[in-house]
Amino acid sequence: MLPTLTYLQFHLVFSLPVVAVLWYVAPRYDPVRRRRATAGIAILVAIAYAYTTPWISYMIRRGAWWYADGAVLVRALSIPLGEYLFFAVQTVVTAFALHLIGFDPTFREGDFDRRPRVAGVVAGVAMVGAGLWLVSLDPSYLYLGGLIAWVGPVAALQWAVGGGYLARTPRVWIAATLIPAAYFWVADRIAIEMGTWRLSPDLTTGVAVLGLPIEELLFFASAGVMTVNGLVLFEWVLDWNDRRGRAAGSPTGTSGPEPEAEAKPEPETGEPEASEPAND
Repeated sequence: MLPTLTYLQFHLVFSLPVVAVLWYVAPRYDPVRRRRATAGIAILVAIAYAYTTPWISYMIRRGAWWYADGAVLVRALSIPLGEYLFFAVQTVVTAFALHLIGFDPTFREGDFDRRPRVAGVVAGVAMVGAGLWLVSLDPSYLYLGGLIAWVGPVAALQWAVGGGYLARTPRVWIAATLIPAAYFWVADRIAIEMGTWRLSPDLTTGVAVLGLPIEELLFFASAGVMTVNGLVLFEWVLDWNDRRGRAAGSPTGTSGPEPEAEAKPEPETGEPEASEPAND
């Protein structure tokens, strides 16, 4: 049995070092791209706190999981301080991994294709319905069903905005989701083994992959894909807006260079032209 770490000790061992490494190896962008990447990360961290806090608080109060004695020092809305820190850590680690892998936020014709956008909305709405149905079906589906219902609205919104772009760039956002998630799966499995936190056997399915509960596996993957898609769509929308602005400012309605002005004739001086001398 591994020794139990407090939640903050867990961050010192597993979270903060990986943040430092990813920050050190992060690509160095030009000033404009750097500002946009920074703004995107800051916005996603704020959204993570606003959207995740009520759901996590509800799950903890219901008893879906709990923490070891002495592992938590401070709580707010039933959520440990370490859990709040995790919201930012996972978002930042996922963002750094995304930028390290690299992605092209360029808008292209067809990115507003209606078919993938409608399909994404339908899938997101279906997730909400399926998740709530699972929760009502049996208490053991509380975590799993609540997770699916929690992800559904975000998935619907993201695909409604940029479904065409996401449909043509699956390799980027899938890789940027799974690579950080794999690290968190390992860290989470170790934390459960140490007893830093435990999941309720009554409010979870009991299904596990290599000892990691399926709910935890899906949580890190879901949180990762919402983060990645939010970041890529943020820069993609900005690129689309740039192109639209250039098109609106161009005399020809395009974003290309302005046509060169035609050569103007030399102004007349008003002096008579010199004539050939007359023959005597």
